[in-house]
Amino acid sequence: MLFFGSPKIDLQIILFFLGVSFVISLIVLAFVKRKLLAIVVFSVLGNIIFFLASFTGSEVFRVYHFLWLEYFSVIVWPFLNIYAVYKLAKSKK
Repeated sequence: MLFFGSPKIDLQIILFFLGVSFVISLIVLAFVKRKLLAIVVFSVLGNIIFFLASFTGSEVFRVYHFLWLEYFSVIVWPFLNIYAVYKLAKSKK
């Protein structure tokens, strides 16, 4: 099952949502003034986007030859986000 059936449209959707997550992280940076929090927000949202694209069976990773990103977003990136959230929570005093 694909997002909309076309890898080109899937890629456009992914890029759109990455743009939205970048804007959200800029808003967090503007209001909270913590760079690490803004980076963690962008990382978590980006991981969710790629994870959902992988979970729905999007062919965008295979068609555009970045299959490594699919594996990275499912296996490694969640652990990096957990570690980043842990460091963020630990640094907040």
